[in-house]
Amino acid sequence: MRARTYAILTVIALAAAGYFTLPYTPVPAYFHAFTSRVSALTGFGADRIRSRVLPDMEKRLNEAGIAVGAPVYLRVFTADQKLQVWLRGDTRYSEIQDAGFCSDQDTGNAALQTPPPGVYRIRRDDLSPNSPSHVELNLNPLPDDDAPSTSDVAGAISYSLHGNCSDLAGISLNNDDIEQIYLLVDAALRAGQQSVPVHIFEKPRDMDDSLALTEDATNNSPAPGLYDVYAAFERSRIPPDVSKSDGRYHVKPAD
Repeated sequence: MRARTYAILTVIALAAAGYFTLPYTPVPAYFHAFTSRVSALTGFGADRIRSRVLPDMEKRLNEAGIAVGAPVYLRVFTADQKLQVWLRGDTRYSEIQDAGFCSDQDTGNAALQTPPPGVYRIRRDDLSPNSPSHVELNLNPLPDDDAPSTSDVAGAISYSLHGNCSDLAGISLNNDDIEQIYLLVDAALRAGQQSVPVHIFEKPRDMDDSLALTEDATNNSPAPGLYDVYAAFERSRIPPDVSKSDGRYHVKPAD
């Protein structure tokens, strides 16, 4: 207990020192960046959630024959304002949770900042258990092999999954849902999953949707090749290995 108290006081002292050595940095932006980084390294914020949420979660997953720490796949349909949580069982993935977006009334203009359709991923250092938005998981777009990284593009918007029904750019969820998603993603990454794939679509598609197939084949869609990504998962219930080049997504053949 004494060591934990000392660590927390050290974090506060470092935050204060950092602020006064950077007097022209706005407090909210700097403090948010600082606490997010410390949160990812220490996991302080996740402890309070884990002890409260994990027992019921483990019981529910055990009944489905799935262990906490199993690989996670997230699929989003923006038109339906729904996020699906899939976990791997013995071989294929099973949907274990649906989460609805916070309403526009709750989030202000957040609906105008929903991530565009595409393939994203969440890595270990994208987790912020002490975010001002309760908890937060940053979404990193799959990089295009033939284009500069998104971080190098001026004015690029950063998206995340977050709680508190806040109006940050991304997908805002109620705290009960984001806590469970956070713990599942955190457990999977700790268990060895390199990154969690997040596939964002406008809406579900029929597998024989000729219009979608035509648009995808001719690059006449917001995210060329994304229909192939959707179809590959629908066929196998295993998230496909995806790359991106020249603005188009490519599904790599299964081994």
